[in-house]
Amino acid sequence: MFADGQSEPYRCSIQAHCPLGSVLVIPLQGEKGVLGTIKLYEPRQRLFLKINRTLGEGIANLLSRQLLSSRLAQQENLLTQAELKLLRAQINPHFLFNTLNTIGAITRTDPERARGLLLHLSHFFRKNLKRQEGLTTLAEELEHCQAYLEIEQARFGERLQVDYQIPAELLTTRLPAFTLQPLIENAIKHGIANRLEPGRLQIRAQSQGSQVLLEIEDNAGAYAPSDDSDGLGLTIVQRRLHNAFGSEARLSIHNQADCYCRVSLTLPKEAP
Repeated sequence: MFADGQSEPYRCSIQAHCPLGSVLVIPLQGEKGVLGTIKLYEPRQRLFLKINRTLGEGIANLLSRQLLSSRLAQQENLLTQAELKLLRAQINPHFLFNTLNTIGAITRTDPERARGLLLHLSHFFRKNLKRQEGLTTLAEELEHCQAYLEIEQARFGERLQVDYQIPAELLTTRLPAFTLQPLIENAIKHGIANRLEPGRLQIRAQSQGSQVLLEIEDNAGAYAPSDDSDGLGLTIVQRRLHNAFGSEARLSIHNQADCYCRVSLTLPKEAP
């Protein structure tokens, strides 16, 4: 709406003797219609310049775009959180079922070991429930994974060997919470668990200039791209890395059938 004060008079609804003589009212467009307005006024003794009208329209257009962009970013964040909760819901019952079977099998023969596994299970779920959905440190992420791996090693026995190669100076590296555990579970569930020979899982980190390279490698080499729900964990990890670091973070998979599968994460050393 535009009232220039000459051909179209401006009438103030608050004061009869308002010093303002012209007004430009421009709607701010949101996802579901008008969210608000931009209002520009001029006093009675001044003309409303064309350049000011163009400026007002430009500001309103810019703010409308910013509102839509902000809303889109918020929706993407909510989607990622929902997917993360779905991932946890899918992993936990499967993991809990196998763990309780393992503990039940060794309760009579080795009560102390069964007690230790229950403590690891409690630690794992307590960490899982309390973990923030933002960034965490590599040290905290590894602590969570170690509780999980202690239980899996009890389940598989000598069929699962775990090797850590993590320099101490990289333990403060920031990454999205709940990043490594889904990758480790995939390596065991879809690779090592299907081998008759001993399985080996390596978790490595190394510095590469301004970046940190994390690698999860198994000796099964059983990775195959899939469109079904088994690929959900990998998809969510990729999306959360992108949301956290943009193009500074990458995820890649190198697989040699029946030899090895290596998942590599490239992260910035310092979170922006």
